[in-house]
Amino acid sequence: MGVKIFREENWDRIEAGMISLWDIRDLDRRKDRRLIEYLILKGRDRLKEKVMRQYGITEMPEEPVNIDDPDDEIYRTYYVLCEQVEREDDVEALKASAFRKYRDSRSTFAFCYLTGYSWPPSECDAYSYRTYDCGRCKDMTDEDNVDFCIEMIRRSGPFAREAEEVLQRLGIKVAIRDIVNEAP
Repeated sequence: MGVKIFREENWDRIEAGMISLWDIRDLDRRKDRRLIEYLILKGRDRLKEKVMRQYGITEMPEEPVNIDDPDDEIYRTYYVLCEQVEREDDVEALKASAFRKYRDSRSTFAFCYLTGYSWPPSECDAYSYRTYDCGRCKDMTDEDNVDFCIEMIRRSGPFAREAEEVLQRLGIKVAIRDIVNEAP
């Protein structure tokens, strides 16, 4: 696989149009379809040309637009991140992404993929797609989930409340204040 968007600042570089041609050389046309389309739509001219040539794409892909809210920027990247989180094979990179200081789509997908967490869809509105349902990382056992969620709570991470819910689903009765109070 080429671009590992959950590692270091790769996603930030992609959004800024700074991804290198070297990084895109091993993308899988089927598995990385949304990322390839995003690179064509958002990349600099040289990158667009290279990606289109390398993957045999002759027409510009259609830009994803939320028909209920055309200004919804999250919609433009949501499905790229959903596709790519399942391609990430480094659990530690996903954990680092989930612990970012602020919640964004990348950190949310990382947390949800590590724990299997998702939000229920909202009632028929422009944002009902934002469930962040992306399955669960096969490399994370229930024990790993417990440790990760406790660490999220202990460090007052951006997903502490959701981590508490994950622990409750796993049958572990815990309150955030108890974990925070027992921290060293």
